[in-house]
Amino acid sequence: MHSYKQIFKGLIVGILVVAPLSGFCQKEKQNATGVTKGQYGFDADTTYLSRISVTPPEILNQFREAGMSPTEHRLTKEEKEVIAAAFAALPPFHRWVLQEHLKSISFLDNMPNTALTSPIAENGTSKLYHITFRAAILHQNISEWLTEKERTCYQKGDSTYSVSVNGGTLSALTYVLLHEGTHVVDGSMHIIGGDSIAGKLRYNAFTKAFKKHRWNNITTIICPVPNSLVLKNRFRKGGSLFRTSQAAEVYQGLQQIPFVSLYSTSSWHENLAEFLAVYHLTQMLKQPFKIIVTKNGKDVLTYEPIKSPLLRKEFGLMKRFYQVSDIKRPG
Repeated sequence: MHSYKQIFKGLIVGILVVAPLSGFCQKEKQNATGVTKGQYGFDADTTYLSRISVTPPEILNQFREAGMSPTEHRLTKEEKEVIAAAFAALPPFHRWVLQEHLKSISFLDNMPNTALTSPIAENGTSKLYHITFRAAILHQNISEWLTEKERTCYQKGDSTYSVSVNGGTLSALTYVLLHEGTHVVDGSMHIIGGDSIAGKLRYNAFTKAFKKHRWNNITTIICPVPNSLVLKNRFRKGGSLFRTSQAAEVYQGLQQIPFVSLYSTSSWHENLAEFLAVYHLTQMLKQPFKIIVTKNGKDVLTYEPIKSPLLRKEFGLMKRFYQVSDIKRPG
């Protein structure tokens, strides 16, 4: 895949649009994180539901230039209740950061990917974001959506084997917002990042701990990989679709590395978003996350990544997203 159209059609959860949007007015009175209250038409004191908007034209144009025609989705009362519940289920640190940095969200019909997190304005080191969601996920549960996503890693045609994910019955938006919200937290608060000092990049403490034994840089994995098949998945550069008959071997390989999903191997930012989403889903919301491979209708492999010793020893890193006692909202 080399054309822009082909690459864009391959987008799924978590791809970032880096071109900032323009045309926002500026006012004064900064809040605790540096974003100016009222700047770019943004007020951090508003509710999440009040931030539902139309999709910025610059984002829509990217779809159209790729030959697609998504349209704005008109939300029902029931769908707004699903959205409110998804925000309420976020970790406390996410809720605080999104209150300060999530300018708006929108929902599209006929959208090719699940969600798109886009930085839309920047004031020095502070950023505001817009998240665009595919409206169809408002009518899927987590298990349905995760299964649909996981099956995109496999060729079609062999009905002998099947891959599914049991992620519980909460709305799919709950998981997707956890993932996309982590991108906003990551980008706004520089969770994974560093500074260039004397021409040398120095990572912050969290990044050092998070990348240790896993990542050399944003996309290069350095941990031992006994079964290299797992890193040939479609989410990594040069990857391709597996045969469904290879599924059990793929997830046996996943068990041997400190990654919670195939998608988490695509970059360290996606690794963080996936790890947090699965951690919060299973440990805080008490929902399952099981990958199941069947042959002729019988289970041949069931894997719960969050129970992996390689991942459980990293649980301490997640404390970063549950500590808000030292942070106060501006009055």
